[in-house]
Amino acid sequence: MKKTACILTIITGLVLASCTKGGEPVHNDSPYTARQQAYLLNLARATLISYLKNKSKPEVDVSALPDELKVKRGCFVTLTKRGYGLRGCIGYILPVEPLYEGIINRAIAAATQDPRFPRVSLKELDDIQIEISILTLPEEITFSSPEELLDKLEPGRDGVVLKTPYGSSTYLPQVWEQLPDKELFLSSLCAKHGAPQNTWKQSGTISVSTYQAIVFHEPEFGRKGTGTLGGIAGPHGAAIIGSANWQKGEITEKTVQPGEEIEPLTICTPNSDIALK
Repeated sequence: MKKTACILTIITGLVLASCTKGGEPVHNDSPYTARQQAYLLNLARATLISYLKNKSKPEVDVSALPDELKVKRGCFVTLTKRGYGLRGCIGYILPVEPLYEGIINRAIAAATQDPRFPRVSLKELDDIQIEISILTLPEEITFSSPEELLDKLEPGRDGVVLKTPYGSSTYLPQVWEQLPDKELFLSSLCAKHGAPQNTWKQSGTISVSTYQAIVFHEPEFGRKGTGTLGGIAGPHGAAIIGSANWQKGEITEKTVQPGEEIEPLTICTPNSDIALK
């Protein structure tokens, strides 16, 4: 399945992403296991269910989490709607909060605070797919000429933050798919914050930092789940495939019969029948 490639705009530290269909870049040195990635995706979905249902957030037992999920990291959450496209995308480039907490807050922001879209509704989650990007810390690169700057950029891998006298803007690594030419990439990045397109050639007046993105997503649209209050399996039953409770460990698919209780923060297949509490 093709995923979204994202273009970011910085607004007082908060980042909005405009996305188009493209390939899925993944940082090859990901420190996150498959279980950790699945947990963060489950946490994002359980958060959306909880918040859109009753304005609550999942409570996380921080002491049980692995250290990788507690380190402060820049991250953002992208929501894509089946048959529609981008439905919300917000994050921070700099590490301002622990990763697990950032995923919770960015999921809520993507669904309710992206100024380009109306709020996502609870029912709409049936058609939503969640993607998470975790960013490495931006590092400033040194260069003395436009040619040296171009030589140091690696398309497809580097996210770029460009600061000029006119402001700053950034593109995620995914954007190289739409702008594979380095000069066009930087010219577009200038125009993005209102600078003349050739400003990137003025080596003494600009600064450039690069970072990479670790990207992973739910394998399908519309996973079902329960929020902080749990739920009950409807007439057609449900199939549990995960949890936003780290202590539950890795969960193999488990069938829940109609009328059975489903624990809080449980994630189920898209065709599951769930009545939320």
